[in-house]
Amino acid sequence: MKGGNKIEIKIIGSESPLGRKVKKELKNIAKKQKLDIDILEINDENNIRKYKVQKTPTLVINDEIKYDVEEVSYNLLKRLVIFCSLI
Repeated sequence: MKGGNKIEIKIIGSESPLGRKVKKELKNIAKKQKLDIDILEINDENNIRKYKVQKTPTLVINDEIKYDVEEVSYNLLKRLVIFCSLI
């Protein structure tokens, strides 16, 4: 595992087509980069409201960083995940 840190990524709204694509790409990134990533899916309306997100899907990384996903780019997601593994 690079970076040595376990990364927890919550996908808020993972049931949408874009959310499913994000999940697939995150799994690919974890495998290719040998990162330890826990992917949690939040789809229940009450739980989504707790995160106060404006739109879905949104990534919440290590309960700190929120990223609204508007389009899926493997390279962008990879940079985001690798950056978060270093902090």
